[in-house]
Amino acid sequence: MKYVNSSLFLFSALWMLLPTSIIAVLPGTWPAAGNPPPANANYTSLIDRSKIRNAPLNQATQGTPNCPATDTYCYWTCTLCTRNDTDIIRCPKSLDWGLTLDDVLDYLDTQNVKVTFFVIGANVYQNPDILQRAFKAGHQIGVHTWSHTALTSQSTEVVIAELKYTIDAIKAAVNVTPKYMRPPFGDYDDRIRDISTQLGLKPTIWDLDTNDWMSADDPTFRLSWITGNFNEWVSDPTLKSTGHISLEHDLYNQTAAQIPLVVPILLKANYSIKTVHDCVGDPSAYV
Repeated sequence: MKYVNSSLFLFSALWMLLPTSIIAVLPGTWPAAGNPPPANANYTSLIDRSKIRNAPLNQATQGTPNCPATDTYCYWTCTLCTRNDTDIIRCPKSLDWGLTLDDVLDYLDTQNVKVTFFVIGANVYQNPDILQRAFKAGHQIGVHTWSHTALTSQSTEVVIAELKYTIDAIKAAVNVTPKYMRPPFGDYDDRIRDISTQLGLKPTIWDLDTNDWMSADDPTFRLSWITGNFNEWVSDPTLKSTGHISLEHDLYNQTAAQIPLVVPILLKANYSIKTVHDCVGDPSAYV
């Protein structure tokens, strides 16, 4: 998946299906929602800049990344390049499936299924109670930046702020410090890896994409393709050697309605649905 409209690809829309009357704002002083946060000198001081590879800022136009002729810095958005020493890409064990979603918490509770939620810091600030519900239910909470911006387009200082403000918001809401992050749009390179690593975060991507994010703007997209993808994946013998991490969204009602259709497909095929940290053998999702 390449760049898409920033209104899409929101892993942190945990708040859509719950009554607004219970919403509370996280105490404290936080950056404004909707835009990248300003650089924070205290956060920047946590990073040793000499250990950050000097990948250039990506001056991308909306929807079109600026791909270099030679991918020196392992830029996933353009070449799907990954680094085995830092990146979480798939579940290594066959028949393990890391499901990364948003809400549908009631349904997941009835199925006793635990998944990974990568959350936007500004949403945590505005709706901490919903994050608390997901955390108490046993779902993994990870970082999806403060404002859902393309990280390679931001300065090192702003990238640090995007990640650290979100870490601190999660800590303030549920009293844990996450260890996993997902870059919005899958937009990351070696500079983003190095910053994430120094902040104690494991970059987490996916190896199977439902492309359900297309359903909002593409009138030719058929929702049946989502379940069709899962049926094909679980039937493909070439995908049996490892487990997988799939990308799916419930930001919109039409895609949220597919989640209860997808889970039975995986369970019937004998896959174990797990949080990302569990499927990669990490005993804890948090520091």
